[in-house]
Amino acid sequence: MILTFDIGNTNIKSALFETDEIKDFQVHTSVEDVIEYIDHIKFNVAAICSVNPTSEKILISKLKTSVTPIFCATVNQKMNLTINYRTPQSLGMDRVCSAVGALDLAVKEKITSKNQYLITIDFGTATTINIVSPDRKFIGGLISPGVKTMLKSLNKNTAQLPLPDLESYQGIIGNSTESSIVSGVITATIGMISETVEKLKNESTNNPIIYVTGGNSKLILPHLSYNVNFEKDLVLKGLKILYDLNK
Repeated sequence: MILTFDIGNTNIKSALFETDEIKDFQVHTSVEDVIEYIDHIKFNVAAICSVNPTSEKILISKLKTSVTPIFCATVNQKMNLTINYRTPQSLGMDRVCSAVGALDLAVKEKITSKNQYLITIDFGTATTINIVSPDRKFIGGLISPGVKTMLKSLNKNTAQLPLPDLESYQGIIGNSTESSIVSGVITATIGMISETVEKLKNESTNNPIIYVTGGNSKLILPHLSYNVNFEKDLVLKGLKILYDLNK
């Protein structure tokens, strides 16, 4: 049994794999929750994908008392794609793992074709759009504040703007301050995705394949006009693939 961790800026996700099947999936709100969880399950190996060094250090210290080996994902490992990124040392491994996982799923589900881009979108504290070229190279993407991060920033850095509920979105033209803020945040995110998809459509003969993940997905998915594949555990599936390729 392999226990995988996706350590983000806000939450930590975990998935317990038996061979390729996920037996348990959890979203933890703190590293303390993870430590308590570890004490109640059995596993042989731990694998980690992290963008939060502080939480990662605490978790690894705990894991060392529970299990070895511990696998940590890095850009230098064997993958099912090639990293073509100017600053690989600063590339978040959650972005890489989402691309690795999506490519594996697309191949297994036989939905890939020649001259077709692959996009993964992670709606978390940040919204990241990650792009794999038709020749299976991770070529980069876009990073912007997540939808809730945008809301909090407006509320914190202005004197009078409130902190509205994103689920109250009713359309592109807001008729109150609250609905105008929600519309601005949702429309900005949708527009970023649309621009990216349209650019890649123009550069190829096929529509891009799109995989979506992240805790804020439910706020954006109803408003996208593209066919997307939602995978709540996409990063963890990619991490498991990296482990299998490098063990």
